[in-house]
Amino acid sequence: MSEQPKKPRVSQEARRAEVIDAALIEFGRYGYAGTSTSMIAERAGIRQPYIYALFENKRDLFLSCHTVLNDHIRSTFREVALPDDSPYERLRKMGLAYLGLLHDDDRARCHLHVFAAAGTDDLKEPVRDGFNRLFEDVVEISGASRPEVARFFASGVLLNAMTALDEPFEMISYLQITPEDQL
Repeated sequence: MSEQPKKPRVSQEARRAEVIDAALIEFGRYGYAGTSTSMIAERAGIRQPYIYALFENKRDLFLSCHTVLNDHIRSTFREVALPDDSPYERLRKMGLAYLGLLHDDDRARCHLHVFAAAGTDDLKEPVRDGFNRLFEDVVEISGASRPEVARFFASGVLLNAMTALDEPFEMISYLQITPEDQL
């Protein structure tokens, strides 16, 4: 019987990122309630108990996914919003960049599941806090007013839903807002 080659050691930080990537897929497909840590461990190629060495519990892992999703959105927006652009142009570029993020179906669905899971008492406050931080960051990044950013977020949530429903792009294109529409 031949011996299996040993897998190279991976840092705890790298393993944590791998588990979050696996969790984004599983939570995106099955939601918070429908996903078990054993499903995530199998996808990540680790044993289930190791998840608890990296995360306190499934809730902590789910909230870590929420943070990763928001951080990814935030960094994407910072990349495309140029200082010389008007607030309208920054929001427009951020919206187009967000459309690009929706091509990662599992992450987009996971984001919808995060909002759905916020209906449970133990997740409501941390999800709301993460959402509010992202909202304030978009106000800062875009230079737009709070009502403009609220409409931007409303369109984003609708885009998530339409993407999950596999709506044709023509439906999504109706969401394009021109400066005249903002009056």
